[in-house]
Amino acid sequence: MYKISLICDADSGVLATLEDAHPANELAYRAWRHWRDEGSSSAAFENIDMDVVDDYIQSQNVDPYFLDFHDFIMERKILFGVVSQRMGRIVETILRRKGLTHIPVFANGLEIEPFTIRLRFPHFNKLGCDYCPNCTLYHVKRFRRPDIPLVFVGEKSHDLCAARAADLVFARGELVQACNDHEVPYEQINNLRDVERILMRMMMKDQLKDIVLKNNDDILPIPPENREY
Repeated sequence: MYKISLICDADSGVLATLEDAHPANELAYRAWRHWRDEGSSSAAFENIDMDVVDDYIQSQNVDPYFLDFHDFIMERKILFGVVSQRMGRIVETILRRKGLTHIPVFANGLEIEPFTIRLRFPHFNKLGCDYCPNCTLYHVKRFRRPDIPLVFVGEKSHDLCAARAADLVFARGELVQACNDHEVPYEQINNLRDVERILMRMMMKDQLKDIVLKNNDDILPIPPENREY
């Protein structure tokens, strides 16, 4: 039986290169905005140089500490998943090169066609909010398992909805201020090594049973007009 379910944003210690550092990130975001406003089922990049795309993916790697963290979660029976606003195929390819094919990745879709990359957003607006391409709150809600704590690790301001639904939050970057603004309790971290250290201490002191489990049915996305970031 699992002791914890833990869902981690890909930019919060899983991948070495942050999403914002992706050379095509702004282009992908504009494509999503167009897709959202037009209401179509996908967005496409025409006339893409696939060699450039392949070179980029091959140059990416996992965070230097992530393999050690992976060993920790496997040994401690922690149910683990990765969520990302990126394309799932890219995240999965990077993990697969390390033999980590068993890790579920909740992200946007990417299909490669002749001379075209087509983006799909199957998890957009799942809970009545069109703020993000991929609803992290939706994934956190469905990742919950009965009677065990749900842990979320994030760093972006848009991770706030997911943080509100988690029983234990590890935050860094923009998420720290967002949690402060909305009075969401959290543990501030620098990396996944800190997450491991804190969870290990809680396990050794038998403190997991003291974590108050939330009712996720009561937690809805924060409307964009009410966000303080």
